[in-house]
Amino acid sequence: MGAYFALWAAVLILLRTYQGFEASEALAALVILGVIFPALAMLATRRVSVLPYDVRQPGIEAAFLLMYLGVMAWVLVSGFGQVARIATEPLHSVVLLSVKLVTSVGFPAAIMLALGHYRLGELMPISLRWRELRPALWMSLAALLMQSFLGRGLHDIREAHLPVWVLAVATPLSFIWLMIEVGVVEEFFFRVLLQERLAAVLRSPWGGLVVAAVLFGLIHAPGFYLRPAASRNLWAHILR
Repeated sequence: MGAYFALWAAVLILLRTYQGFEASEALAALVILGVIFPALAMLATRRVSVLPYDVRQPGIEAAFLLMYLGVMAWVLVSGFGQVARIATEPLHSVVLLSVKLVTSVGFPAAIMLALGHYRLGELMPISLRWRELRPALWMSLAALLMQSFLGRGLHDIREAHLPVWVLAVATPLSFIWLMIEVGVVEEFFFRVLLQERLAAVLRSPWGGLVVAAVLFGLIHAPGFYLRPAASRNLWAHILR
């Protein structure tokens, strides 16, 4: 954990030299998302048993997933750039989500199923018991409260002046969309697949968590290329 925070601090110091970077936002994110939310998650799950998860070939499976990160980085840089050319909605959003699902869920799941000869239920164990669902509901409530009072969610909804029937239809659809785009796309690869195999290789759940978290952050770095002006100014300043 010390190495993780040291890396975070080094990046923060580097970014502070960039004009227009607000360190206060990064510090607030560290406190809220890096301290408060993990503490809430630990409290919510303190009496919950971990679902059984068997990794059959930790070294081989982890190696394939780490190599596959290169494919994901290429898709972020090149593939998303091609999708960005689609100007019409909702076609753009649907195509983008489809690319994410294929890249982050379909292909890596197929690789793991083939390598370890898993059944789908073994690769992605799910429990619908209230005891296991309750922590997720508590954390969802905490996230909603944070977005409502610290984010722009409620403000943007008020400013849009949408009819009640539109809100009644759009709100559940938005939650379903986010569950797929964020929950399934990102958490399946980095938590269900990669983190579990890194933990098995390192023989440490904390080690797997930290390494997966660092890789999760690094794989998002190519996203700068999708913002040409911002990335060009940032790298020009860093290399100057």
